[in-house]
Amino acid sequence: MPAVLQTAPYLKYIIHASLKPESIPEDIMYPVIAEFLGECKVPRERFLVYPQLALPWKPNRPEDRREEIPDFAIGNFDFANAPHFKIRVGAEVKRALRIMLDLPEPLAIEDNELVRIAFHGLFFQAEDQAKSAMKGGSNLIAPMPFFLFVGPYWSSIRFRPFTDAQLTVRTHKPSDSGDFVEATRARNRLVSPPARRRLYLLGTDESRVEMERVIATTDQAALPLVTAALNFR
Repeated sequence: MPAVLQTAPYLKYIIHASLKPESIPEDIMYPVIAEFLGECKVPRERFLVYPQLALPWKPNRPEDRREEIPDFAIGNFDFANAPHFKIRVGAEVKRALRIMLDLPEPLAIEDNELVRIAFHGLFFQAEDQAKSAMKGGSNLIAPMPFFLFVGPYWSSIRFRPFTDAQLTVRTHKPSDSGDFVEATRARNRLVSPPARRRLYLLGTDESRVEMERVIATTDQAALPLVTAALNFR
């Protein structure tokens, strides 16, 4: 049974339009997600949405060109301190699955194998991005929140600070240069059974409340940056 969307007609329209079967690349969700994030952007200066923010994997070695790139970084500019954009919440996005096209209730698909696999892969992509952010000092707070989107369905997670050994290992894009023990653990985690996650659907009251809650947990840490922007001369 389709979920009931409790939002403005315009926002309902763009959700349904983004799920037309002939047009479901992952980037079609970017403007849709941006509109829903914009509903939390009150007041205007609360945060900015930075698409495709490149985070160096080894920020202290500029000759190493490897990067992690979250689809969205929700944060604020820091005029005084580099890096000059601080991430409050990261976001990674994947295309909608066929099971999502009729917008079933989130609870009805949480245990679907393909849904669990999709979010499993997203988790490790986001984890590598969080590691890059923390190594380079781009994260505003730790634990670092992340939104994981598969189409209009999403879940949120928080990454605690990593050990030095963990920071050498990319799980989603492994290399031989990382710590051997942590690399082995990462491989085992990657092939472990995908976990079931609590899902939310854009356009529902539950999604609106939870998205606001996640962002609000970063408001206090961002207050000096917001104040500096408002008082800039």
